[in-house]
Amino acid sequence: MYVLITGGHTGLGLGVTKRALAAGHTVGLIIRSEARKQETIAQFSELAPEIVDGIQFFYADVSDQSQVRAVAAEITAAWPRLDRLFNNAGILTASGRSSGQGNELHYEINTLAPVVLAEALKPLLLKSGDAKVINTGTGGMQRNKLNVGPLVGTTTQAGMLTYMQSKQAAMLLLNNITESWPGVTFVTVDPGSRRTDMTRNGDAPAIITKFLSRFFGDPDVGSQRIYDAGFAEQFTGASAVYITGNKIAAVRHGMNVEQKRALLAGISG
Repeated sequence: MYVLITGGHTGLGLGVTKRALAAGHTVGLIIRSEARKQETIAQFSELAPEIVDGIQFFYADVSDQSQVRAVAAEITAAWPRLDRLFNNAGILTASGRSSGQGNELHYEINTLAPVVLAEALKPLLLKSGDAKVINTGTGGMQRNKLNVGPLVGTTTQAGMLTYMQSKQAAMLLLNNITESWPGVTFVTVDPGSRRTDMTRNGDAPAIITKFLSRFFGDPDVGSQRIYDAGFAEQFTGASAVYITGNKIAAVRHGMNVEQKRALLAGISG
């Protein structure tokens, strides 16, 4: 299978990448730079050189929508189809930061980038006949109804809440298009609370870096859950669903027309 992964160079995504390579899939990683490519290759010392040499690297900053579309065009030219798209790249940071498009950064990277990338790769996904888009969500994102205000800049709230709602918004936007894409299924998976670079770095909220990360679980378990969402037989055919604890759970809250319109207004071009 042809497998494309964002955020596949570190954390949970790195574990997904290693599993996909070990299974013999053709793997492509979207990363920011050549320097990051070399850092990534160093992570695969336990794999045979010929396997590592088979990784295809594509370059884009997923916070830049023009770069996302450009890399999608490059992948479309290089691959005959796309069977699995893992939208795993994400950010947890202090609220108030903005992307080059002027969008709140959680909203840009966690919500819009998965949608923009999937839309740009739609022709390649449709060629598969058995394509699946796997979006990495987070625990707690369904506790509250969707609030688009902090995402689109009409209200503010703590960074952690904005992070969770940005993930919920991505799930609802992707679920909304599933019926119109024949042969393509969409799932969102909660890997559980895991120790990753995102939860350890100094840009994350202090409560995460100084307290919660001590109690977060083994990232290898989270990587397996993400990978299983894409390949495990128990999830075959399931679409527009939320997977948590390795089981399908009900999507608790919906998205109204006004919310959808407000979210999609952040897509430029």
